[in-house]
Amino acid sequence: MPFDQILDQCAALRRVLTSHPSETVRRLPEGAATCIEELPGGQRLFFVRDQGAMQRLARNPALDRGNGVHLLRSIFGPGTLFLMPHGKPHSRRGGEATRLLRQVQIDALTPEIAARACKAVEEVGRVVAGAPEAPVDMHDVILRYLFDVGARAITGVDVDLRSEVAVFRRGVDALHREATSMAKTALAANLPWTAAWMGKEARRAALEFHEAGRRMLVAGAARHGLEDTLALRALKRHGIDPAGVGESTVFPKEALIDAAMNLAASLFTTANLIERTLDHFQRHPDELRALRQMIDADFPTGAAGVSQLLLCPTLATLIPVMLAHSPVGIVSRDVVDATTFTEGDEDGAGTRHQLRRGDAVIFDVEGMQAQQVDGLRRQLGEDGRPALEVLNQRHDDVMKVFFLGRNRCPGRFLAVADSALFLIDLLSKFDCQSVERSRPLERGIVNRLGGSPLMRLTPVPPGEAPAAVSPP
Repeated sequence: MPFDQILDQCAALRRVLTSHPSETVRRLPEGAATCIEELPGGQRLFFVRDQGAMQRLARNPALDRGNGVHLLRSIFGPGTLFLMPHGKPHSRRGGEATRLLRQVQIDALTPEIAARACKAVEEVGRVVAGAPEAPVDMHDVILRYLFDVGARAITGVDVDLRSEVAVFRRGVDALHREATSMAKTALAANLPWTAAWMGKEARRAALEFHEAGRRMLVAGAARHGLEDTLALRALKRHGIDPAGVGESTVFPKEALIDAAMNLAASLFTTANLIERTLDHFQRHPDELRALRQMIDADFPTGAAGVSQLLLCPTLATLIPVMLAHSPVGIVSRDVVDATTFTEGDEDGAGTRHQLRRGDAVIFDVEGMQAQQVDGLRRQLGEDGRPALEVLNQRHDDVMKVFFLGRNRCPGRFLAVADSALFLIDLLSKFDCQSVERSRPLERGIVNRLGGSPLMRLTPVPPGEAPAAVSPP
């Protein structure tokens, strides 16, 4: 092989190993459906961008969570639901979450979520009234609200977890620094014992976050016999009698991981989804004005008094924006059994690829979402049915934010409800302007906005047109 080709291969390998896969996807040539990168040891990375191929591969049992998540398992714990391989334990845990967070459950919880959204916005209003020129840490506001809602959904009761917000933020920051490198992921995949030497700060924060799990288990146990909850399921799964649980109960580590990571999963993507949607509307003031007109018609008092979301026309405008800014940029799966896939139509007209055990597949979720938002907008405008009904029908088949079948997120109904209600109430009452005119998008395990989360909020006078916000 010519020396210049060797240098090119070394440079390409260095780029792959020193950057996150979602950054690599963004650099791929336009129009490339599948790109393949060779890694040391014969492993190959397949960056798949064809929508048909992604849909078929997402349902292929030969792709699963395998060695590629060794590093994350070492941080969060091997019993974390979103890192478990598919099988009976995952099916049982996932089934519990799906049943207890299904749409009918979230519909019943909607008034309580709305009350919490209004409470969070009211608290912001008091802060702004006391110091109109002072910026507000919106990431902190959003997390406090989501902690409140998430703990209620998991335990069935209010749990004060405000002291855990700082722990969560520190852990997420460490995770982005320590666990987004392909080099570290590949090293841990091939030499699992090395995972213990990486992600140390993120691991410490995850262990500290177990306190949130302990508090939820105690709170959930107090309601045994009243209603089934994820907290009670976790206790029973680990052989703990809820009737005997008190503040001094010492829980096994696996039970703490179970409860704490259920909460973390409800926060990890949703907080960034809300923050990115706020950023979108501050950069598109015309869209914000149109949205406020809809909110005024649907929700004359904001989210207060909302009993159900299904019939609200505002969602036909808001939900496509939310989905377009979903923080899930890529999804990766390990090839656990040899298989093949074909790009293009299912009839096999496209290029055929062979996947070997040990390879990894990277799905370009961000690119897929960008291609599908306009189609969803059109269908919502033409269909005449409630936005959530259309979304639920399309959610896994077309708008594959959480992929298909066994890869669906069981908390997707909760995420849509708590995000929409908070955004509806906040955007109807405040103009929001970041202190930084343009916040960069940081691509990682979950895409998020970089820079400062501080925003200046200006109340919108009742009955007046929203203030024009100059795009950054």
